[in-house]
Amino acid sequence: MSEQTRRDVLRLATASATAGVLTLGSAAAAQSNDGEWTRAESPTDKALNDAVDTAAGPFAAGADGNVIARGEGGWRKVVDYGPQARSRRLTGIDATDDGSAVWFVGGSGVIGEYNVETQTLTNYSAPKGKTSTWEDCAVRGTAGENERVSFVNGSGELLVGVRQDSGAMQYEAVIEPGGGSTIPGIDFHAREAGHVCTTSQFVGETTDGGQTWEQIGIDFAGGAFFDLASRGERDVNVAAGSGIVYRYDGFRWTPHVVDDQRRAIRAVDRDGSAGLAAGDGGTIYERQSAGQWQQYETAVESKLDGVATGSAYDIAVGDGGTILERAVASSDTDADDGNSTDTGDENGTNSTAITTATVSTNTLSVDSLSVENYVEGEWIEASGQ
Repeated sequence: MSEQTRRDVLRLATASATAGVLTLGSAAAAQSNDGEWTRAESPTDKALNDAVDTAAGPFAAGADGNVIARGEGGWRKVVDYGPQARSRRLTGIDATDDGSAVWFVGGSGVIGEYNVETQTLTNYSAPKGKTSTWEDCAVRGTAGENERVSFVNGSGELLVGVRQDSGAMQYEAVIEPGGGSTIPGIDFHAREAGHVCTTSQFVGETTDGGQTWEQIGIDFAGGAFFDLASRGERDVNVAAGSGIVYRYDGFRWTPHVVDDQRRAIRAVDRDGSAGLAAGDGGTIYERQSAGQWQQYETAVESKLDGVATGSAYDIAVGDGGTILERAVASSDTDADDGNSTDTGDENGTNSTAITTATVSTNTLSVDSLSVENYVEGEWIEASGQ
């Protein structure tokens, strides 16, 4: 996002929720007031594979189709068994720009959307008959209005869905950005501009919504890629094996060894100059500047597969339902670290988006989130396909 980060937008929305209009659950959880990472009480003992921040606080998704959320009282399950009620493993989750809905994906073509405001779960699974495991998703746009959602799978395919005025999602032609290799990570810094990485060391860039892709690296990389964060045309990070986070500045890739034991880095998230990464051994890494990351050893040794910067809490999630969290100081600012981020974001954050997020959250007056409504989503084919 340009001008203001997603953290800025969601901080205002979360502040409204904290004022008494939204409370999630009542389970006890470990809390931190001093900026330290603590282990939270988890509502599941199954693996959690990805995480994201929303207007209602952080969400995570994982095994058995679980989608969980954190409120003032701790973490609780919001979705059980996934959008098809078949307990398919969920592998990726992302939020709309206003933070009012999350999209999540997983095994056997599972795709679901949960709207925080209406508490509606919508099943969009297996569009165009695609039943391969979706590895990740990336969302841009406002919930229920103009979402553009990109899905990538284990067959190396990309499918893009665009919200129509009718409410249906229109899918575009399926393509293979990286030649058929599994795509574990996709991220967009603007509505039609973003990046993907594959398990064959391919990193691709698009500026037309995914219709075409240009390879921008990483020729010299020898290890596996697990995730990436796209902040702009000249600001990309890739989480990789051997303790490496790669950095792209628009001209060259630089490998940064962020783990002194060379453990795999399996997740990375960026929001402005802020950044977090996580991986094997329960270790978390915080971005200090363009090329520097601070390593944090935690009280767990679980593999961490998901991480998210947040407006109220930073979180990392992983095996066995592990949740690590850290309270975010309200005075946090997004300082310039000298690493230029040119998003070119035509759907960038502005005062209107901030107002929308705040007003939307103020409409919530529930004690806890759950699935109050279930809908079968509609897919339609783009004309000319």
